[in-house]
Amino acid sequence: MIKRNNNFFGNVDKYIILIYIIIISFGYLNLYSVSCEKSEKQLIWIIFSLACVFIIFIIKPIYYKNLSPYFFLFTLILLIGVLFFGKNINGSRSWYVIGPINFQPAEFAKISTSLIIAYLLCKYNVKIYNNKIWIYTLLIILIPTILIFFQPDPGTSIVFISFILTLYREGLSILFIIYLLILMIIFTLSLNISYYIIISFLLLIFSIIFLIMKRHVLKNLLVYIFCFLTCFLSILIFPFFYKNVVKQHHKDRINILFKNEFDRQYRENIGYNLLYSKTAIGSGKLFGKGYRKGIITKGKFVPEQDTDYIFCTVGEEWGFVGSVILILFYLLFISRIYCLSERQKNVFVRIFGFSVGNIFLIHFLINIGMVMGLFPTIGIVLPFFSYGGSSFWSFTILLFILIRLDAFDKTQLI
Repeated sequence: MIKRNNNFFGNVDKYIILIYIIIISFGYLNLYSVSCEKSEKQLIWIIFSLACVFIIFIIKPIYYKNLSPYFFLFTLILLIGVLFFGKNINGSRSWYVIGPINFQPAEFAKISTSLIIAYLLCKYNVKIYNNKIWIYTLLIILIPTILIFFQPDPGTSIVFISFILTLYREGLSILFIIYLLILMIIFTLSLNISYYIIISFLLLIFSIIFLIMKRHVLKNLLVYIFCFLTCFLSILIFPFFYKNVVKQHHKDRINILFKNEFDRQYRENIGYNLLYSKTAIGSGKLFGKGYRKGIITKGKFVPEQDTDYIFCTVGEEWGFVGSVILILFYLLFISRIYCLSERQKNVFVRIFGFSVGNIFLIHFLINIGMVMGLFPTIGIVLPFFSYGGSSFWSFTILLFILIRLDAFDKTQLI
């Protein structure tokens, strides 16, 4: 067994650092191809992120555990405050603007939520299957999700689904997973009101039958009543919510997946971004057009190509081969995070590690999917690849807190 010590940078996992550097380097090259000006700003964020890494390694790991409730409360205050004092950018009030600095509190909510979930489940012992603890944890996930959604920033709020994967890994009952899936299906059906009421009630009846067939129903009766009532209320609330709360441009981004690409309105209006993104990826063919030789990239035909749609630059300039190589590096990177998490003996570090891995996984899958037209455009960035200071810093902090905890003597965290 390898003995770990408390050296400043001793025993850090070198494999994940190497993959991290490769992804950042490749991302910077592609951002430079899209926008020289943005790449210069991104370089500043990368340099400042090194200061973040330095601070992360200075802080004693025990503080990440003990101070997580206060950090979570602080981010909730920031999320509430941004609804009133934030700057409206692209129809979303998600940013604080302090002089030349803009920062997005939703990005740092991912960090605080990861820490508080690990803290709560570690404190109450994850092996004890206590339904109250799971409900408390789900509420902790739900609160920042709702606050972020009302900014509105549905993309970032969807990322919080990743924490459900963490809970399932740590013993969340399959009943809760089915319950959450039913809610998601009901919400999806609310997009098409013609079939909504009939199918929703069928789902509700199915959930009741399923619960009756399970053993020890009376023992968990309050939990089942809670699930039943929320499913029933969602049938009544979701159509109103979709009609009156969800913005029109968000509805368009959902409906765009079902439109005909040859329709004139699609090509000139709501489908413009996706159409040129898919065109750029397809035009790269097998080996791409070459670095900084992409016609669509150089012509800036794709809006937000430096953030949400940066992967289409990879497809155009590096082709199918380059895209596959990048995807493989991301899969290796995420797999390594799961590997670090799996080997942890400390519950807090293990749960936090899986939360970090799931956040990166959701970002990776959704971003690649929406650029290729497999998922609605919802403003999900590609980690360490897309332009943006807040997102780059939040990903860096998440990753290096895990690396710091992994390199530390975990017996001092108990």
